Amino acid sequence: MKILQIVKYYDPCQGGMESVVKNLVEGVVDCSDEINFTVYSNNHVKSFTRVKKIFGKIIVLKEITPLFLKSQPLNLRYPALKKLIAENDIIHHHYPFPTMEVSLLRYLKKCQNKKLIITWHANIKNSRWSWIEKFYNPMIKKILDRADCIIVTSPQLFEASNILKDYKDKIKVIPLSFDPKYKISAGKKMPENRNFELLFVGKLRKYKGVEYLIEAIQNLPVGLTIVGNGEELEILKEKVNSVSLQDKVRFITNASDEELSQIYQASDLFVLPSINEAEAFGVVQLEAMANGLPVINTNLNSGVPFVSLNDFSGITVEPKCSKSLKCAIERIIVNKELYELFSSNAIQRVGLFTRKKMSESYLEVYNA
Repeated sequence: MKILQIVKYYDPCQGGMESVVKNLVEGVVDCSDEINFTVYSNNHVKSFTRVKKIFGKIIVLKEITPLFLKSQPLNLRYPALKKLIAENDIIHHHYPFPTMEVSLLRYLKKCQNKKLIITWHANIKNSRWSWIEKFYNPMIKKILDRADCIIVTSPQLFEASNILKDYKDKIKVIPLSFDPKYKISAGKKMPENRNFELLFVGKLRKYKGVEYLIEAIQNLPVGLTIVGNGEELEILKEKVNSVSLQDKVRFITNASDEELSQIYQASDLFVLPSINEAEAFGVVQLEAMANGLPVINTNLNSGVPFVSLNDFSGITVEPKCSKSLKCAIERIIVNKELYELFSSNAIQRVGLFTRKKMSESYLEVYNA
């Protein structure tokens, strides 16, 4: 069976969707000897040549990518797509990917015998791209009409979507997974004789809400490591300086996999303070939980509070509220029993989100 995976970017580009698709194709290949994948994406760096690489049963084809706008590839032509659709048995598209979807709709009209699977990663209505909905959604509905199966990554993602309610009979929930390089550890013990080490990992964009986390720790006996890069980096550094937290906060912009693994292990508490549904799931929560870290997240209409559960593996607070973040941090760092319970429960919860479980669920969809 030949399966075409269509995704905006792919490894080594670091991001939630990119890591998910990498885990998916590698995981399914591990589960089945009968499946070959072709991954078709943009290059995540400016490129004027198409790049093709082969990794065993996985072919990765990255298209010419001359321009970007706010991390979006400005590619209006995907010349290899028609041939790739013809050569593969199943087309698996990862939404949202606006420039690709224009071409996808055109070529699928001529290939009615091809099975089409859509993984719906995010609702754009509350993101910075919400302004395109008027023009974008009618096209997406045509693709959803054509789809055989629509996969959402959490029940909350389906419930918060106005579009998907019309396709309830096609919906299947398959949660995302974390990279198996993060081995599930034993639970954490309450740190003694030192300050708590807080951790944030992610692209530094406005919707991540890191400014609220910085405000929350001003009068707390904690340190904070911010791992990531993005357009908010310098703004956040200025924020740290303006509230005189240089001694408490450190930025790490280009951590390797090994460095990130060490950072997780050295941290005590993970915080994902995202402020809107552009944060659709938060795979970094899983990475933290696999390392035994309790999680403070925000109450969004997305998969974020589905991953780490309030008062089970951590605390869920309202978004855009530094005071709530502060109270949640304080509640955890002063209570040894609560901290170690959350840590133990995080280990238990993350076992539901392994790559093997995700891959087996997708394999069922492919074979249906």
